[in-house]
Amino acid sequence: MRTMMCGLLVVCGSTAAADITQTDSLRLELRNFNDYPSSIILSNTSGTSGAQINEAMNPPGTSDPQKFANRHFAMLSSDGGASRLGLMNRQNFHIAYRMQMISNVDLDGSGLLWNQQPEGGIFFGNDRGGGFIDEGGIFVVGNGTVFVGGANQQFSLIGDHNNGTDAFTKGDLLHMEYRYYAPGIKGSEAAYKVTFDNISTGFHKEVTNTFDPGGADANGFNDGSWAGFRWQHTRNPLVLGGTVNDITYSDIAVSSCQADLNGDDQVDDSDFVVFVGQYNDLLCPDSPAPCTADLNFDSQVDDSDFVVFVSAYNELLCG
Repeated sequence: MRTMMCGLLVVCGSTAAADITQTDSLRLELRNFNDYPSSIILSNTSGTSGAQINEAMNPPGTSDPQKFANRHFAMLSSDGGASRLGLMNRQNFHIAYRMQMISNVDLDGSGLLWNQQPEGGIFFGNDRGGGFIDEGGIFVVGNGTVFVGGANQQFSLIGDHNNGTDAFTKGDLLHMEYRYYAPGIKGSEAAYKVTFDNISTGFHKEVTNTFDPGGADANGFNDGSWAGFRWQHTRNPLVLGGTVNDITYSDIAVSSCQADLNGDDQVDDSDFVVFVGQYNDLLCPDSPAPCTADLNFDSQVDDSDFVVFVSAYNELLCG
């Protein structure tokens, strides 16, 4: 397994920061890696609610048997798929989705095939400036391992095949939720919570962790960072007739609970107390100091933010 959990220089085009609730499409990006240029790809997206890629990879030639992978993305977009949506450091968000992975990699259990497995899951690129991107996300590996890491998120383990604690097997229907808490919501450091449910088996696990402490360029997702879904189909040249990998994402829901000012996934009187304290100060302090009650991102906390807060308060539970 090869994961991109360290800094990587990439050119991804423009990703101006935007309200994540403005997501209106998924930007399909095929062959981010293209070690199998003759692979056959069948892909489709369903608005913002689903995406699927089925890929059959022909074995590489005998003179070059160590090809690595093909990788593909479906990125959140707010302009009809023309570009990637850029996250905002100060905006809480919630992404829920279902996922199913099907592959013929070592499906017969013979142990004679390559042990590299397909990977998928939600994927982030944390923009550190100057074209430097920290990549990471929820890594769902075909052998049953699931973990959260990279993109400056501190590591959390959900399932570990090496220790016999697989979170799933290929073909299981999975449900995952990712919540991002901006700096100041659960403390000075940004934080995340991942809920993992294997609908097929009943396996359930929830992990909460922070982003690595550091300067302003490392506290949570920086403005312009991107989010989406990944297909990574790793090498397996010994499968007769080629390796086939198929990952489907469905029931994708993207939302923000900006008025949840204490990170308990609801908006109630305790959040109102926080809001009033910042409302009295009016102007937001300079970054990186948090200004969590600035709900419309205009660098002050005033009546327009109160209108947003009251609407969320009436709903109570975060989406």
